[in-house]
Parts: sequence; C-alpha cells; structure tokens
Amino acid sequence: MKYTLLLGTLFLTTTAALAQNMLGISTSRYGGTNRLYINPSLAADSPSEVFINIGTANGHVDNNYVRYQAPFSLFQLITGNVPSQYRKPNGALDFSTNYTRENLDGKPKSGTLSGEVRGPAILKRVGEGSAFAITTRFRSIAQVTNASQALLSAIRSSLNDGAIYGIPNRNNEFGLNTNTYSEIGVTYAGTLFEGEGSKLLLGATGKVLLGYNAQHLINRGLDYQIVADPNNPNSALLEVNRFDATLGYTTYLQNRGRGIGISTLLSPSSPGLGVGLDIGLTFVSQYDSDSPALRLGAAMTDIGGLSYKGEQYEYNSVQTNPITFRSGDFDRINSGSGLLNVIQTKFNANRAPDKTRFQAGLPTSLNLTADYQLPDGAGISVTYLRDMRSDEATSVHQPTLLAVTPHYDKRWLSFALPVTYLNYSVNVGASLRVGPVWLGTDNFLGLVGTSSNGINPRGLDVYGGISFGLGGSRRDEE
Repeated sequence: MKYTLLLGTLFLTTTAALAQNMLGISTSRYGGTNRLYINPSLAADSPSEVFINIGTANGHVDNNYVRYQAPFSLFQLITGNVPSQYRKPNGALDFSTNYTRENLDGKPKSGTLSGEVRGPAILKRVGEGSAFAITTRFRSIAQVTNASQALLSAIRSSLNDGAIYGIPNRNNEFGLNTNTYSEIGVTYAGTLFEGEGSKLLLGATGKVLLGYNAQHLINRGLDYQIVADPNNPNSALLEVNRFDATLGYTTYLQNRGRGIGISTLLSPSSPGLGVGLDIGLTFVSQYDSDSPALRLGAAMTDIGGLSYKGEQYEYNSVQTNPITFRSGDFDRINSGSGLLNVIQTKFNANRAPDKTRFQAGLPTSLNLTADYQLPDGAGISVTYLRDMRSDEATSVHQPTLLAVTPHYDKRWLSFALPVTYLNYSVNVGASLRVGPVWLGTDNFLGLVGTSSNGINPRGLDVYGGISFGLGGSRRDEE
C-alpha cells in the first residue's frame, strides 16, 4: 500500500502532460513538422522544400509537491534500471517515503506525467508562400491540478506515518484527469500579405482523434478526517463526510490487458472519437538574407476534445455515517480506472451510472512566441504557453510556462539551451541535432539528480527523434 501511494503521489501529482513541449526542437527553424504543434502558421516558414519526420518521442514528469531524493535517478526509476540493492528479494522496488521530500508552502499542488510519440509526418512547400503538412501523433497524459497539501500529505504517509488524526479537513478541491489518444492532423499555412521586408502568415491544423483511455475525478468539495483504526493499532482510516464531485472512467484498455499495439491503435471499437483544431499567426520581419530575422507568433492550439463511451457518476452528498477508506482498499490498484472504481463502489455499490458517455477536452492553450535570429544562425526565442481550460474542466491541461531559449541553427547542426519557468520552478535543458538526429531535454537536472549528488529535482524530461528536410535555398544549405 505504501509503495502504491508513494508512486501515485509522485507520478499522479507530476502534472499528465503528456510529453511536454520539446523546446529545443519547436524553437528551431529546422524543426519542420515539430514546430506546428506550437503554431501551425510556421509551416509556411519552412526553409526546406520537403520535410519528413520519421519519428519523435518525449517523456515528461513535473510537479510542485515533492522533490525527488532517492539514491537512484528518476530516469533509472522510470526505465526500470534501479540497482539491485534497492530492490526486495522478489525483485520488487523497495521505495522509501524518505525518497521524496514535500514542499510544504501551503499552496495547491499540481503535477503531470505524460508521454508522446510523433509518428510519420510530411511537410511540403506549395509555391513561394504556403505549405501543406500531414502529421500523426500519440499522446498519453495523467494530471492532478490544485490538490490540497494536507490531502496529499495524508496519501503520502499511507494514512499512517505523519498523519494528523481527528482534525477535520474541509472544502478540498482538486482535479484528476487522464487521456490517451492518437491523432491525424492536416495543416495548411499561407501568406496573408507580404511587403518589403515583412510578411504575415496564417495557418490551421484540423485533427481527427481516436481515444483509448480516459478518467476524471473533478472534486468540487471534500470533507474528511483521519482516525485511528480500532481493529489495527498500526493503521488508520480516512472518513469522508462530504463528497461533491463528478467521476468518470473507461475500461477499454483494462479489458484488453492495458496494452496498446497496432491493432488497438487502429481498432474501430476504441471508446473515444473527437476532433481538434490549431490556428495561428506569425509575423516575420527580415529585410534580406543577410539581415536578422524577427518572428512574432500567436496561436491557439488543441481546441476541441473527445467523446468517450464510459461510466460517469455525479455525487453531491453529506454523509451522516462517514464513508470509510482503509489502506487495504487500494492494495491491488494498478490503473486509474481501478482507483476510481474503488471510490465509486464505496459511495454507491451497484449504482447505475448517470451517463454512459462523457467528454474529455484537449489541453487547449494560448501560445505566444518571439524569435530573433542573426544571419550566422545564433538566436534567442521566448515562448509563453497559457492554459485556457478552467480548473473544473474534464480535460487535461497544458501547464502554463515561460521559456527563454538561446539557440544556434544551421541546416545540419542545431543546439539550444532552454530555460523554463514551470510550476514555480526553473529548469534548464539542452538539445542537439546533428544531421537528421535530435536528442534533448527540457530538464537536464531531472535526469541525473539523486540523493548522493544533492540534486533534488521535481521531475524530468527527455526527447529524441529522426527527421530531415530536403531542398531549399542556397542560404539554407550553407
């Protein structure tokens, strides 16, 4: 139970986003189709006649509740390469509460765990001022937003160590959302007008979405207290007196063994269908090829959502006799739907769902960008991504962030050093492209931090891929 809740606290409060933003790629002029996820109008700014993305992958963890301080890195933990001395005799991980340190500043806590694969994609310039692209993407996001510090502390202590007994905790609010889906996008971008040394680009991406898994628990009010277990002096109970919430989940992947292969990705029986839209503008100012270039962009991305077949329940109750949760209730939980099923069963076993279909929104965001680049390839970018979903939305969120990225770009060589402010923390990353191969991170310290080196990260980020452009001007080939 303790290990289950520790990982749940660490990873479910490490906000699902999903894959994150791959700033080393998305701020590069040679990022091709990878730039379009920030602003689709940048398709018309491609220096390559044709751009092909073979595959790009990203994993991201971030939160503002706990710092990681285990003797092995987060990268080792997630990839399953933890040394044997930190495992039990049966091979299971022996994860101690001391491997995380709480941030006890009293503020609401949020976190994201996400993974993304950008599959085969192609971008083709059409004439002098327009371009067309087809993209594919798979995303999996799990996210907690605005959870109370007291509730997370109780979970982290497994209702035992450090739990405060007998003191009611009222009016807790939080959101838990997960979403796993794939998309096919079609982008068109063109030039609205062009004058001497400047032009304005407009672009849009329409997306068709296929959903495989989604859960949400939108808690508008929770009153609880922790009490000693009269039947077990070494344990405690969580008593819930009020619960005002919307709870929904799918069981499609759980029924199929939770694996996602080609047959699942393309299955017509997938429980979710939806559409999405990205739209953006970019102003480009550059007098000639020997002059600096300024690009200012504004876009709204991930407008839309999916409709899922699944169970949804509405709760708005005050309990005369509290609903009791014991640590053993969660011993065999290994999925988000399993966790929500336990909650639903506790509050009303065998109750028919209020709805058999629910909506799951995309992480809609406002994206503002500015990039200044010298003719020799050196430049600097500023990126501001703003979450546009409300706290009570049944939707994963794009965490609001501000990034400054010094970079150097040539046709066959790029590197960047993104500095990001996210979740009240500053992260420093690095990326490198040599020929068609990309490798990077938006949080370098998260990859290497352990208790032995004194680096205590709040998350990690890593990405890589293979993509390349063909054709272009003589200047772009230098």
